Amino acid sequence: MRVLKKLLVFSGVTATLPALWYTLMAGQAAPTRPFADVFTPHEEFQFDPPKPGSYTLNRFKTAPDGRVLDVNGQTHSLAALTKGKINLVSFVYLMCGDENGCPIAMSTLFEIHDTSQKLPGLREDVQLITISFDPARDTVEAINSFAYPLQIDANADQKLKWHVLTSSGLTDLQPILDGFGQVIDRSNDQEVINHLLRMYLVDREGIVRNVYGLGTIDPRLLITDVETLLLEESRP
Repeated sequence: MRVLKKLLVFSGVTATLPALWYTLMAGQAAPTRPFADVFTPHEEFQFDPPKPGSYTLNRFKTAPDGRVLDVNGQTHSLAALTKGKINLVSFVYLMCGDENGCPIAMSTLFEIHDTSQKLPGLREDVQLITISFDPARDTVEAINSFAYPLQIDANADQKLKWHVLTSSGLTDLQPILDGFGQVIDRSNDQEVINHLLRMYLVDREGIVRNVYGLGTIDPRLLITDVETLLLEESRP
């Protein structure tokens, strides 16, 4: 498990780090603290996450592939972007004003992104993916402006990589939405896209391992599931 081994190796000298949860000493793993401990509990989540690795995440289905555009207008295969990393994937649109929709997803991702700086080495194994389901308005220029603070962040290389993506249109987008099961509805108001809040955990092999909705998009729970996948990888 690469991230756990990269955090620190002691050599007989006492050392501290702001978020040192795993150490290796003389080949023996030292006592650990969960990744979730670096996050501040939210009042709306009246539960504590389970112990990482104390449960098994199901393999629901293979995440879909499709063509997406990055902030520079470059075309990518979504499967190629996610392969080899543990991914937290969300669907949003920038004009969303539903307080129970995209703003929750975005604030959660920003919290995970910023707090990941306290988890050295996690960037090697985990990344964030945001895909717009409003390509007509969320153009390459629009997502580039949105992602500008991420691009100029002086500490970006210490945080999780965050892919902010759109598409050329519904022809490319719809198979991705259908494959994940992300339902949207434009029937009532062309300015408002009705949708269920969803976030997806996708493992290195491109398998959806968990789906989160309103009431479960707790940064502590999401990062605990990530840690559980890392622990799963470490087992023979």
